[in-house]
Amino acid sequence: MNLYKKLKKLIGKAVFGYDLVEEGDKILIALSGGEDSLVLTHFLAEWRHLYHKNLYLYALHLDMGFSKDEEAYRLGVEYLKNFCEEREIIFMFDKIKAGEMAIEAYDKGEASPCFVCSWHRRKYFFNLANTLGIKKIAFGHHKDDVIVTFFINMFYCGELSTILPKQEMFKGNLYLIRPLYFVEKDMISRFVKQRDWRILENPCPFSGETKRTYWSKFLRENIFDKEPVIKHNVFSALFKPRLDYLPNPPKKGKISN
Repeated sequence: MNLYKKLKKLIGKAVFGYDLVEEGDKILIALSGGEDSLVLTHFLAEWRHLYHKNLYLYALHLDMGFSKDEEAYRLGVEYLKNFCEEREIIFMFDKIKAGEMAIEAYDKGEASPCFVCSWHRRKYFFNLANTLGIKKIAFGHHKDDVIVTFFINMFYCGELSTILPKQEMFKGNLYLIRPLYFVEKDMISRFVKQRDWRILENPCPFSGETKRTYWSKFLRENIFDKEPVIKHNVFSALFKPRLDYLPNPPKKGKISN
């Protein structure tokens, strides 16, 4: 099976398995310009064509406000616009000051820059979706993101959890969907290279210093590359919790003298 067919099959597994895409949906795509978001955008547009779905697709690219080569960035945004228009997707663009606020928070030691940036980005997406009457926002999170998030949540939050293929927000008024849920990052990178698509570089100065970047590299180099079956087993384990072999919290009570 060639790479395209593998991607189509795995995306279909998520779309059909979790009812991610339904007739008449208005979907807002988070289009960063990276590999993941390009593949997400391409296959959602193709899904509409292949299955004759009456879908209304919008793609939003946000300039987060970080310093960068403005001319190269302008050309990159123009590429994204053409990429969407070729697939009959409505392209939208705006600039916010999240980057400036993230750097300021970091310099003052008030908050994680990633938290600040992510919070403002999501707020913008949620507000735009509400304005346009959109009920679903599509993100390009993939299988590797699911696994790494599981470890990060366990290491730093003390809980067993990860991102979901379909996440309900605001009592069902909005859903976050992740059609690439079963797709490995390596497949995405190879597909983008095959198609010779242009990648818009991330100008965030913290992008290479995040916990996610660190643990992604650590798990890949020290575990998954050495024993690939472990990666498969960790992902499979998320769907097979043995709750009867996990302890409940102890009862609270007074200790007698």
